[in-house]
Amino acid sequence: MNTRVDRPRRRLVGTLGALVIVAIVLQAAYDIWRSRDAAIAATLRELDAQARVLAEQTARTLQAADVVLRHLASLHRQGTLAAMDGDALHALLREQAIGLGQVAGLGVFDAQGRSRALSWVNPPPDWSFIGQRPDFQRLAGDPGREVYIGDAFRSRGDGVWFFPIARRLTRPDGGFDGLVTGRCRIDYFQDFYRSVQPDASTRIALARLEGPILARHPPLDSALGRPQPQAAALFASAAAGEAVPALMKSPLDGTERFGTLRLVPEYELVVIVSRDAAAALAPWRAQAQGTAGRTLALAALATALLLLALRQFARVDAARRSLEESRERYALAVAGSDDGIWDWDLVAGIAYNSARGREIAGLQDAPEYLPIDEWKERLARTVHPDDLEARRHALAEHLAGRTPAYAVEFRVRRPEGDYRWIRVRGTCIRAPDGRPLRLAGSVSDIDARQRAEAALRRSEERYQLAVAGSNEGLWDWDLASDQLFLSPRTQQLMFLEVGEPLRPRDEWIARSTYHPEDIGGVRRALAEHLRGRTPHFVVEYRLQHHSGSWHWYRQRGVALRDAAGRPYRMAGSMEDITARKQAEAERERLEVQLRQAQKLEAIGTLAGGIAHDFNNILAAILGYGELAQKDAPAGSPLRRHLDAALAAALRAKSLVERILAFSRSGISERVPVHVQSVVQEALDGIAATLPPGVVLQRRLAAGDACVLGDPTQIHQVVLNLCANAVQAMRGQGRLEVALESVALAAPRVVATSTLPAGDYLRLQVRDSGEGIAPQVVERIFDPFFTTKEVGVGTGLGLSLVHGIVTDLGGGIGVESAPGAGTTMSVYLPRQGVVAPPQAAPADEAPPGAGETVLLVDDEEALVRLGEETLAALGYEPVGFTSSRAALAALREDPARFDVVLSDEAMPEMTGSELLVAIRQLRPELPVVLMSGHVSAALAARARAAGVVTVLNKPLVSADIARALASALRRPAPALQNEET
Repeated sequence: MNTRVDRPRRRLVGTLGALVIVAIVLQAAYDIWRSRDAAIAATLRELDAQARVLAEQTARTLQAADVVLRHLASLHRQGTLAAMDGDALHALLREQAIGLGQVAGLGVFDAQGRSRALSWVNPPPDWSFIGQRPDFQRLAGDPGREVYIGDAFRSRGDGVWFFPIARRLTRPDGGFDGLVTGRCRIDYFQDFYRSVQPDASTRIALARLEGPILARHPPLDSALGRPQPQAAALFASAAAGEAVPALMKSPLDGTERFGTLRLVPEYELVVIVSRDAAAALAPWRAQAQGTAGRTLALAALATALLLLALRQFARVDAARRSLEESRERYALAVAGSDDGIWDWDLVAGIAYNSARGREIAGLQDAPEYLPIDEWKERLARTVHPDDLEARRHALAEHLAGRTPAYAVEFRVRRPEGDYRWIRVRGTCIRAPDGRPLRLAGSVSDIDARQRAEAALRRSEERYQLAVAGSNEGLWDWDLASDQLFLSPRTQQLMFLEVGEPLRPRDEWIARSTYHPEDIGGVRRALAEHLRGRTPHFVVEYRLQHHSGSWHWYRQRGVALRDAAGRPYRMAGSMEDITARKQAEAERERLEVQLRQAQKLEAIGTLAGGIAHDFNNILAAILGYGELAQKDAPAGSPLRRHLDAALAAALRAKSLVERILAFSRSGISERVPVHVQSVVQEALDGIAATLPPGVVLQRRLAAGDACVLGDPTQIHQVVLNLCANAVQAMRGQGRLEVALESVALAAPRVVATSTLPAGDYLRLQVRDSGEGIAPQVVERIFDPFFTTKEVGVGTGLGLSLVHGIVTDLGGGIGVESAPGAGTTMSVYLPRQGVVAPPQAAPADEAPPGAGETVLLVDDEEALVRLGEETLAALGYEPVGFTSSRAALAALREDPARFDVVLSDEAMPEMTGSELLVAIRQLRPELPVVLMSGHVSAALAARARAAGVVTVLNKPLVSADIARALASALRRPAPALQNEET
């Protein structure tokens, strides 16, 4: 290498080295100076932060005491304190002082400064008079001042250091009426200041604005109540609106201190925090000494560095190559993160965007470097219109320094036309004056995450809708903390005011009233599931509504268990099943009624069949008995025997009629019935047969109200109910019968059915007998069921009443208890009004005049009996035991017969079928039907076919005579269509 060339180079290197050394020394001096300023600033910030926190906490501590003083002042304005004597007021102050650790006692003073009561001593001592104290006179003379905090001093009574906080007491007219005060413990505040753990060089003081010290850390009793010189300088600067001095010299010991103060909010107090300057700058001195040492060492090494300059150049080249490799590694790392990189040079106005960043933004064709404005314009064309404002606002806020980072999510349109979500994050590098210089960051494709979050939100919405649609409430129990979560819907179901959903389980239980019968079942079900004996927790129980009614609930849940199988959490749902329970109860009641009705119907069908066959037997007995009775001489033994036999047969006929009525086989045509007349007639007959010891009381108030039915059946109802009542009283008691109109506003459940709302006639029969046991009441309407002795009753009375009342659309209520008598209430649907019936004269049927009667019955004995009876009545009978033979005789000579008397139930052709054939041969021929089982269907079918009447077997001659006379006296009805 050329020496002349090397010398200037070395000279240049030496010159540059000297300049570098000088620059290093100057830089070190500058850094030391700046670090001192930074240390001072950090110290002042720390002291200011401590002062602010301590001032706020001091204010909260005083506010807690002031709240009690305000409350006592409010009680005084209401006259409560004035009405108390010293002992009561002392007790109140002691009670109010409980929990106020910062207050050593409360006191109430009158307008002259005399103490009315003190919480820490009773009665108040003489030295407690404060009328001459400046703070008392200041509050008394300044109506605008509500609260005052006085200087620190030691109590004469118990030696406690405190400063008073006082609040004015006023009369209703606003005049001064005394003070309520609290003794704020100075040691409480000093302990609090010590608890913040300041370093040994830090001093904390609480002072009034006038300067006297109220509390100090470290504690120094001699300083309490005295002005602090440092505080005076700080107060003067603050009062003059000047900056509070950061560094002050104490006039007492000449020590320099950093200090700051903070006003206590709402009170005329300040918190002063100071620190010895030497201690505060000690770290800086150590740092400055280190910096100086390092600078000297660096200067000493400068020569060596100059000598190694050439070698350093080589090292710089190596470092440059290493930097390039580092950049490549960074680029690979960025590529591997699948994020894009962008960098805006705000000064040059150039925007850099990596290939991945342009791809994510949907601008693959854009160059790597673009002017910032052009990049913004291109990007704006791809951003979703709804997101433009959000992106612009986020960028502007960060560039203006109002947000710590630039972060925004928006949608961009891809070349394929679809929109995808991206997230852009970045941070701004600023000049010392805050001006933005550079903005750099990354861009990420978050479309998959956004779609997943949207799917999750939709799933949660569907879940919420499903829960709302099920009308169930949710609950979640944390077994470890015993905290129970009840959703708002669950609280509504439990008739609770919706509030905080998470509470201790015992608190929820205390707010609900469980049915006593269900508590054990709930506990057992819960214990079984927690022990793992049941797969699910399912229980039904009742809670009481605030109205007093009980509602049914079903609660279901499942326990979550740890690896050891121990439950740690339970969750589930709750629903109100009151409607379902009521429906189940109603269904059960209806099923019981249905089974009862089916049982009655089955027994009735059997009884009706037996009665039908028995009627045929009775017909022969009654018919031949009447014939024999006519031939027997009056007063002869034979006549007496025949009379007794006929009487027995008539009783048997009455029994069959009751069986038929029970089986609903004897339903006659329903007509409006004047019920009160029928009941009156029945009671007149009953009254004549009552035992001497039974008194009948009647109260009939139905007027002309009527029901649609049969007077005979209603008469039978009255007779049976009264007969049962008389038998229950065993010859001694009171029988009450009432009849009235009632209106049911709602459905009513009675013993036999559920009555719909509407107008009814109610017949009540009440006796003073022995009553009915509860287990017997449900069986009293069963056929042949009786509690009477053998031979006293048949067991058909109440079953007959039940059948009649049910057919009329009514119901029967039973009220009874052993030893308390029985009340039977019959409800019959009211059908308006009808005039009472008029008494009709007796009408004896006229005898026949030789008319020919076609008699048809499949029983030969009844045909022979009928022929004799008809002959005795003056008719010419022609009997047949075959309905086909009778039809053949009529077909051979239709004009021969004047009337037809036919049985209904016959093997070859029924009476109804014979009637149809007769109408085809001779439409005007009158027909009378007979049957031992007159059903409603038979009566309707016969009426539609034009039958004159349907007679109920067994018959007596008078019945036959009246029926034939009626048939021959009126014209036969016209033939109706067979389908009618």
